[in-house]
Amino acid sequence: MKVTVNCANGSTGHDTPPAMRAPVSVTIEGLDHNGVARGTDARGRAWTVRGAPLGATVRAAGRRNAGVMLAVEAYPPDAVPPRCAQHETCGGCTLQHAPLARQRTAKAAMLAELLAPLGGIDHGLEAVPDHDGYGYRNKVELTFGTRRYLRADELNTDVPLTGRFLGMHAAGRYDRIADAPRCELASAAMNAVVARVREDVLHSAWEPWDAHAHQGTFRHLVLREGAEGVLAAIHTSHAEPELAQWLRARAPTWGAAGVQWWVNAGLADAALGHLHAQLHGCATVTQRLGVARFRLSASAFFQVHDAAAQLLVTRVGDALALDRGAARDDVLLDLYCGTGALGLALADRVGRVIGVELNEHAVADARTNAAENGVDATYHAGPCEQVVPTLDLPGAPAVIVDPPRVGLHPDALRFVCGLDARVLVYVACKPSSLLRDGLALAAAGWRCTDRWAVDLFPQTGHAEVVARFTRAV
Repeated sequence: MKVTVNCANGSTGHDTPPAMRAPVSVTIEGLDHNGVARGTDARGRAWTVRGAPLGATVRAAGRRNAGVMLAVEAYPPDAVPPRCAQHETCGGCTLQHAPLARQRTAKAAMLAELLAPLGGIDHGLEAVPDHDGYGYRNKVELTFGTRRYLRADELNTDVPLTGRFLGMHAAGRYDRIADAPRCELASAAMNAVVARVREDVLHSAWEPWDAHAHQGTFRHLVLREGAEGVLAAIHTSHAEPELAQWLRARAPTWGAAGVQWWVNAGLADAALGHLHAQLHGCATVTQRLGVARFRLSASAFFQVHDAAAQLLVTRVGDALALDRGAARDDVLLDLYCGTGALGLALADRVGRVIGVELNEHAVADARTNAAENGVDATYHAGPCEQVVPTLDLPGAPAVIVDPPRVGLHPDALRFVCGLDARVLVYVACKPSSLLRDGLALAAAGWRCTDRWAVDLFPQTGHAEVVARFTRAV
C-alpha cells in the first residue's frame, strides 16, 4: 500500500518547496535522541524523518538528518489509524500510527541508548496502565490566525489559504495555523469549550491576529482543566469598550467554569501579556499532586498529564530516598521549582522546602500553594546560581533540579556541580539535555546511580526522565 502524506516541516502551504535530492525508500526502525523517527535506506545510510510511522517504509527526500516524508510505501502490520484529523499538519503527535506498546518500546530503546554513558541502573519506561493515550492533557494552547497551513492534497485547489482560523502552529511555522476544530489530546470538556469559542470568535466583528501585518484582535485561547472545570483565557491585542461588551456577553455561554481576558500588545506570537478582566466565574482551578493541592491559573506551568504526573512524583520520591511521614530535619532544595509542584508534592518527606525560580509570577504561585497546604516552605525569585549562595542552608540537603528543555545554563551548571548535597535528583523533559548536564556532573564528582522514565506524553516522541546522583566515593 502506498499512501501520499504530508509532513508539517515539509510543504509550506503555497510556498515553493525547496529543491531536494532524489527520493529514496527509508525503513523506519526507531527514534533518534530527539524523539524523531529514524531509519536507514537501501544503501545503509541513516535518516531522520519527522512524522514517519514507526515500523513503516517511507519515501523520503531532502537532508538525511532532516528528511521530508513524501509518502508511506508500506505500513507495519500493527499500524493503527490516527484519531486526530490534523495529525499530518499540526506536527505535534507524530507517533499516532503506532500502538502505545510500540511507541513505548521505541522510546525506552532510545532512552537506554542515549543515557547509557551516564551509567546507573536503568529502571525502564513506565506508563499509566489502562489508558488509551488520548484525552490526557489538562492544558492546551490554541492560536488564532489569518493564514492556514495546507496539506499536500490541498495545494493548487480551491481550499482557501487565508481566512479566520483557530488551531495550532504548524511545525516550524510561526505564521501558519493548522486549523483544528478539536484536539484529541484534550478532554471532552475542553473540546466543548473550544467549539463554542471558535463559533463565536471566528464569526465576530473582530479579525484574528495577522502574524505578518502585526494587526488584528484575537490572538490566543488557553484552556486549563481542574476540579472546578475548564478555565479559559482569551488573549487579544487590545481592549476597547465594544469588544469588552461583546466578551462579557459571550463568555458565560462558552461552558467554562471561568473566563479571563488577557491583553498582549507585543509582537511576539506567544500567549503573554497582562490580565485585563475576569469575564466570568473562577480565576483559578485546582489540581492534586502527591500530598499537595494546587491552585492554578490558566497560564501557570504544571505537568499536563494528571495520572502520569502522580507516577513521576513517586519516582522522584524514590530517587530522594526520604521516609514518608517521619519527623525529619531534612531540607529539600527545589531548584527551578516553578509553582512549587514537585517540592510541595513531596513535603511529607522533609522538614522544610526551599525553592528557587527565575519567574517571579511562578514564585508568587508557589508561596500561595505552600500556604494553602500548610507546608513550611520558602521561595526565592532569581537565578539559582545567584540566589542559593546567599541562603542559610544546612549541610548536605536533598536537591531537586527541574530545568527547562534546554537544560541548565552554563553558569547554573557550574554552580550545581559544586553543590554540597546528600542526593541530587535531576528531572528532565529533554533527555539529551540530561545527558550533557549529567556528564558534567560526573566530571565534577557525581555518580548517576538510577534512572527512571515516565511516559508523560503519549502519541509523541517525548518522555520525562528522573536521574539520581550522589557524590562518588
